[in-house]
Amino acid sequence: MSTPPILRLYLLFATENDSAVILRRSAKKMYNLIAWDRATDTFTEGQWLKKSVYAEECQLSPDGRHLIYTVAEAYPHTPATSYYTVLSRSPYFTALALFPHGYGWQSGGYFLDSTLYRINGDPVDDILGRDCDLSRVVKGEVTKDCRSGLRLLNGHRAPLSRALRDQLLEGAKPPRGTAMDRYETQAGCLYRLEAGKRVLIRDFTEMEPRFEPAPYSTDAEADDQSNWHPLDQERRR
Repeated sequence: MSTPPILRLYLLFATENDSAVILRRSAKKMYNLIAWDRATDTFTEGQWLKKSVYAEECQLSPDGRHLIYTVAEAYPHTPATSYYTVLSRSPYFTALALFPHGYGWQSGGYFLDSTLYRINGDPVDDILGRDCDLSRVVKGEVTKDCRSGLRLLNGHRAPLSRALRDQLLEGAKPPRGTAMDRYETQAGCLYRLEAGKRVLIRDFTEMEPRFEPAPYSTDAEADDQSNWHPLDQERRR
């Protein structure tokens, strides 16, 4: 008797509005993203990805426009290496910025607000350079004009509130958006909790993979759909 494939929904919430994204795992190394407007319970299917994603480390930006996620156990003999962290536009996997990590414990990142983000491991460089809408904060040299050392890549002091700056210096990260007291998932089903009861919002059990370029893909990515890959132009396998 064969074992049915794993099916699980991970919910990521924005903190500034009703935007959310669903990371759906249908089997090993098969994920897809679904945008969710919680105000109207409308859904927009995004991209699919055939790789291993660290679902617990994914984070949606406060305004719901961008996503940070980490891929694990990819192809080591590529510029992206075995583990890498990606910055993309929700609900797409296509990378705007890609940060290679030598090991899984070095990977990951998080948003400071809707325009600022950090990547674990400050020495790691972005190999794509397409995150023009956002700014990365790194830990740099402590000087008289920047006593925290938290700077943008151009060397300017990061525009952080005093509370957030102190929080980062203490090693704490900003809280992620959550609304799990109002929602629940089971396998491929999404529920709303009302008066202690589960009310089905949508069943995502049956979905067919669609490997397509994101709206912001480069011309080369969009033209080469037969062998296109959303992250680093590897061939799909």
